[in-house]
Amino acid sequence: MLLGTKRRQVRTSGTSLRDLIDALNALSTGDLAKEVLVSDGGLDPKFKIFVNGIVSDNLSTKLGDGDEVLLFSIIDGG
Repeated sequence: MLLGTKRRQVRTSGTSLRDLIDALNALSTGDLAKEVLVSDGGLDPKFKIFVNGIVSDNLSTKLGDGDEVLLFSIIDGG
């Protein structure tokens, strides 16, 4: 757990998913962005983001007051 908790409430109204990742990254001492973003700044395909239960891989997706955002890593294996 990069944030030390499974659940965290962050004010994001009027901002994007990328802004949320940046805010959470600051709380994780820079480790979150290293894990969830690729070198060009996009979302690593090993991760899925759900906004209010709908998958969104567009980091410019705007967030509103009360939105619930879930960030999951996809389990690798074979």
